[in-house]
Amino acid sequence: MYQEGDLTHFNQTLTRCNIRKCWQKVLSQSDFYQRKNEVDVFNSENRWKKRGIAVIPTKFGISFTATFMNQAGALILVYTDGSVLLTHGGTEMGQGLHTKMIQVASRALKIPVDRIHISETSTNTVPNTSPTAASASSDLNGMAVIDACRTIMERLEPYMTSDPKGSWDDWVRAAYFDRVSLSATGFYKQVMLLSIVLRIKYYCIYAVSIE
Repeated sequence: MYQEGDLTHFNQTLTRCNIRKCWQKVLSQSDFYQRKNEVDVFNSENRWKKRGIAVIPTKFGISFTATFMNQAGALILVYTDGSVLLTHGGTEMGQGLHTKMIQVASRALKIPVDRIHISETSTNTVPNTSPTAASASSDLNGMAVIDACRTIMERLEPYMTSDPKGSWDDWVRAAYFDRVSLSATGFYKQVMLLSIVLRIKYYCIYAVSIE
């Protein structure tokens, strides 16, 4: 099993490799050996009906190997009632990506999640989107959302400074009446340093499951 500093078959040095810790924790918390003994006993006593149990480790590399795909865009629209419409380049397919992006925007704008609404992914708002794949969509689109939110916060900063006791709605209205744009695009491209390029994968995640 891999450990810190090992080389993969494609010569990438593994860092922050916690697979052995995951392995031991799963074995302990699941009572794996006791359950395996119970399975063995059941199988020895039943000729036609069998049970099984397995514990499996995994390592998964994050990022596209095609560098040009490691980019994303986002669009933030702030309305005078304080509501926010968010669009990003990722596709929601039940994995919770939209929820994550709302949470990212909520933290960046410092407003509750119920003030933020998602506009379904479309190339008429965020063009040239990368595939939602390689387990990189949260990283890429999340950073693009942060970039757009930072632009909005920079524009609101003078009103927040002049009225520190005001609310989000107060600052938004003040900016609007001062003819400040309340929409912003965000863009992110993964920084590909030489040390990262040589890794093949940006980073790896590790997990263990029992079933």
